[in-house]
Amino acid sequence: MPESCAFCGSPGPLTREHVFGQWVSRIGLDLAPMRHHAGPLNALPRDMGEQPPFRQTVKSFCAPCNNGWMSNLETVAQRVLTPLILDEPGTITLEDQAAIATWVQKTALTAMLLSSKEQRENGYGLSPSEYRALYERRELMQPLEFSQFWVGRFKGINGFSAVRVTPLTVRIPGFPEPALPQGYAMTVVVGALLLHGVRFTTPGLQADTTTDLGMPQLWPSDTSVTWPAGRTCTEKSLLALADGGTLRALDGEVRLQPWSHAAHLPRSAFENGAVKVPALCRKHDIYYPVALLREAHQGRFYAFMASCECSAYLIHTDSDRVRFRAAGEPEGIAAMYADLTGDEFLIEDQVGEFACKRLPA
Repeated sequence: MPESCAFCGSPGPLTREHVFGQWVSRIGLDLAPMRHHAGPLNALPRDMGEQPPFRQTVKSFCAPCNNGWMSNLETVAQRVLTPLILDEPGTITLEDQAAIATWVQKTALTAMLLSSKEQRENGYGLSPSEYRALYERRELMQPLEFSQFWVGRFKGINGFSAVRVTPLTVRIPGFPEPALPQGYAMTVVVGALLLHGVRFTTPGLQADTTTDLGMPQLWPSDTSVTWPAGRTCTEKSLLALADGGTLRALDGEVRLQPWSHAAHLPRSAFENGAVKVPALCRKHDIYYPVALLREAHQGRFYAFMASCECSAYLIHTDSDRVRFRAAGEPEGIAAMYADLTGDEFLIEDQVGEFACKRLPA
């Protein structure tokens, strides 16, 4: 049976759609080749090779969708967002805000289809109903109901881009984590532009939300948005933001948290005097000294390198777990570790000396 369009359900034929419209590669960003990855948040990502940015495509949409309402969104995005991407001050008028928020949602949904067919068959990704619902609002050029979006500034390497979708749960005191997520956070970064959104998918569990970065709200809104505004997001703070870590429900009794089943690795364990953590490949384990866990409990965090048969990793400790910040060839991970600021320490444990760098507070 032929595959159908992810948005309208048409049986095809299917066409290729860029995750970022081709216009993004023609506005003056650095197009030097870089390594690209896609896949789950808590597993070894799919290595998509080294190539110039903005080349990634998915073959999941029919020509009428691709060349119709999706193309119309790209036209608005190019006109409105180009100066912001290039770090030039600008304004998103009230008339354009709905289309830009819809573009963010469309871009996030498209990026999720970079995953392999096997991953999607195993439950990775967003519900097909999200695609159909956005298609049904194509004439309105408005994002899905129970969505909020913010716009901010990102400071990083020229030409950097990323799309991240994190499933979220609405946590109510006294109740355990739900078996399924009740929404998701969307983060789109391209050049100096950061767009962040949240969509609640469970009726009755939506929450009015704000962000810790003080970014102006893009949607819903009743006024034009001047850019830049709010605190600048950096490479260091991007991961926490993309995980929904800066989202705050205005009802103080409610918390938004990443759905642990998809966002976190299985819990660590103690073994032979060290902390054992499953590697991203889910085939092997990595170990680090208990001393780093004690340091984390005191608010002091470190970066270190580890490896298994599948990959090398750059890892940061955090207040409640370790975070895998990068995976790849040992030489590349070593270079990233060397570039980190901070004093290096050697810790003696049962295996020998363990090197790590203290992360700036």
